[in-house]
Amino acid sequence: MLTRRRLKELARLHRRKDREALGQYLVEGVRLLAAALEAQAPLVEVLVTAAARMRPEVQTLLARVAVPVEEVSEQEMARLSEVETSQGVLAVVRTQWQPEAHLLRCRRILALDGLQDPGNAGTILRAAAWFGIEAVVAGAGTVDLYNPKVVRAAMGSHWDLALVRTGQLPALLARLQANGFTCYGADLEGTPASRWQPREPAVLVLGSEAHGLQPAVRERLAARVTVPGSPRRQATESLNVAMAATVLLYEWLGRLG
Repeated sequence: MLTRRRLKELARLHRRKDREALGQYLVEGVRLLAAALEAQAPLVEVLVTAAARMRPEVQTLLARVAVPVEEVSEQEMARLSEVETSQGVLAVVRTQWQPEAHLLRCRRILALDGLQDPGNAGTILRAAAWFGIEAVVAGAGTVDLYNPKVVRAAMGSHWDLALVRTGQLPALLARLQANGFTCYGADLEGTPASRWQPREPAVLVLGSEAHGLQPAVRERLAARVTVPGSPRRQATESLNVAMAATVLLYEWLGRLG
């Protein structure tokens, strides 16, 4: 039985500082639990309501779970859930930050420079995993990649990527350059994506939604790359960063498949 103390501890996982302190995060819903089991993600425990436990698809998943499964009330699940209508299934998973040295074993890296919107960040992780990016770096000011909204939008992509965080992205890019990496940055101006031919090993940097790439990051770029729009557009200002990232990743890696 889950103790009151543990329930309070799990409720605090909605806050970044508590996720970092405990090294755990929440994964919610049947599809994400299935993805976690398929990826052999480091599960800590699984919580389920009595009603959810009666459903055949949930029973099938729970039969594969090798960690404690705790039954909680609908009210307790609602306290832990961040969605309007909970499916009654929630898993606690250990975070898996990799050291910066891991990047030297990769050839295709995506870096986030102050990107703050969790929905965009999760969508970018999903696209990165789909097209074969090996690692994603979260620079200073970037939303926590284990934020529940990021996790939901990423749809299991966390377990297909090496995740790294740094407080000094420009310095990290410099170290990667010293080890043979070429750095590129997404920008409103630059080489059109269709003509972009990155030299690998490579890093593609995406800036914040409001401010783009910071000057110190720009100084590390071999080139900037853009997704040009139609000259006929009149009201549409630009693509959001997640949409632009998906196009750039396709131009870089999608055609290789």
